[in-house]
Amino acid sequence: MGAAWRGGAYAWTPQRRLDYANDLDVLLAVDKQTNYDKSSKTADKWKPPLKTYWCEYARRYTGIKAKYRLSVTAPEKLALQEMLGTCPQ
Repeated sequence: MGAAWRGGAYAWTPQRRLDYANDLDVLLAVDKQTNYDKSSKTADKWKPPLKTYWCEYARRYTGIKAKYRLSVTAPEKLALQEMLGTCPQ
């Protein structure tokens, strides 16, 4: 929620925050170490360790940003473009 907060969630209603926190598109089960490594880092600070997951991660990330109208920084945008560049054509 830290990255979402910095991206605009601070201005949400409590209900909107609850909706976000329980959104199955936002929630993704991963192992403990990956969860720890990612923490609340944005796409420019953390990428999935396996490049084969970059496309899926970036698509999910951009979908959530759009759905919740969260801001995207210039470094985030560059990182997402790089990851989306790995998607099959």
